[in-house]
Amino acid sequence: MKNPKLTQAQIAVIDQLLELLPSFENPEFVPATWSDPFYFDKDGVRQMMMPYPSYHPVVAEFLNRYPLLADGIHPYEALPEDETREGVEFNVLGTTFDADYFANATIDQIRRYFMLLGRGERFCDGHIDGEFKEGKVVAALHRLAVLRG
Repeated sequence: MKNPKLTQAQIAVIDQLLELLPSFENPEFVPATWSDPFYFDKDGVRQMMMPYPSYHPVVAEFLNRYPLLADGIHPYEALPEDETREGVEFNVLGTTFDADYFANATIDQIRRYFMLLGRGERFCDGHIDGEFKEGKVVAALHRLAVLRG
């Protein structure tokens, strides 16, 4: 499906997101550091505090910027450009987006992916860290640069 024309507001947000790309592409970039687990006693029962990520300031800035692009898109609804495979309609639930997915993604598919980043983090600490480490966020940003063209 052909990409719709980008609005001036979308272009402005894309430009802000692309400003962060050189930091993400730096080979020494670490998206998050993780706390060590620690144990404590409560009412005579030993409990563990699970580790959690502390995101790099550039990732924190990304987390502040991407919602302006993703705003208004439903994270779980299929888009007209989503593929039907073997007669099965696309469904976000249970879908993983590998880095290759973004080579031909539309603006709305990237917007949905960004919305899903936040949802994933909401339910799983470190989700965004994993997405960075697997190259997905950078791949999505590269595609945005092409679409911005």
